[in-house]
Amino acid sequence: MKIEIIRNIPFSELEQKLRDVPLMKRAEDGSEIKVYKDADISLKRFYSEQVNPASFYLLRENLEFQRDFNQYMFDKFNIDILNLDCGFEIITEEGNIWGLLPPIVEITPRKVKYVAKPGEISYNQEVEIQIPIINDGIHRIALAREQGAKFTSLFISGAIKDYPFYAHPNSWDQVKLLDKLPSIKEEKKLYSREDCYGLYRNFDTLGCGKPRGTSK
Repeated sequence: MKIEIIRNIPFSELEQKLRDVPLMKRAEDGSEIKVYKDADISLKRFYSEQVNPASFYLLRENLEFQRDFNQYMFDKFNIDILNLDCGFEIITEEGNIWGLLPPIVEITPRKVKYVAKPGEISYNQEVEIQIPIINDGIHRIALAREQGAKFTSLFISGAIKDYPFYAHPNSWDQVKLLDKLPSIKEEKKLYSREDCYGLYRNFDTLGCGKPRGTSK
């Protein structure tokens, strides 16, 4: 692994880039839907138990990469990738350029019903609550979980309510470490809709996600 930093990306620039993130789905008039346009965006630290995965799997290769990458960045640049307060534009020895950003945690509204435990009062009505979901960076958050450490996230609340996150949250106990992607949708996530990818946040504008495919 050989990586060089091209530049720092300050939080103010990350914030603006997030506000410009469109959904994969477009509005009826063909315009982009910028779901975070008026959202509250900040840096916030969590333990993994304080946020909810929206995935039933981790890929072993990606988790191993994050372990190696974390050590490499700390040894070479004294950078803790679990606790970034900015982003970095990075170039690999192959000439690939990608963005290193904090993981993204998004508050998404969900209607729930309370399931009464023995001795508790039963209520039948639905209640809307706000749930912190891991939107991007689950393998890095899993690494923090391994270490019992906090991580710093780009924390988003107040996204447009008509476009919630495209999958329901699940528990960490349901997350399995796999060698390859599951073959069927039901083993990947609790997708909220048949057309769920219309709700997918297109982070290509951020340049994040590339570390998953970087060669060791």
